Amino acid sequence: MIIPIIGARKLTQFQDNLASLNITLSPEHLQRLNEVSQIELGFPHDFLHNDVIRDRLFGGTFNTIENHRI
Repeated sequence: MIIPIIGARKLTQFQDNLASLNITLSPEHLQRLNEVSQIELGFPHDFLHNDVIRDRLFGGTFNTIENHRI
């Protein structure tokens, strides 16, 4: 989650910032933004997402962990 901090010097800038709350993006726009902003995390993230590695690290119990973060 991202929470922007508004730092306007003029009332018009503040009003413009508040007006951005009225913009609604379509699911297609959100999907496209997600696609173009996706980054490859690289090592060690790619390594830890390997099923064989997860099996070794968690003793075969990874799929039973609730709210796992790896």
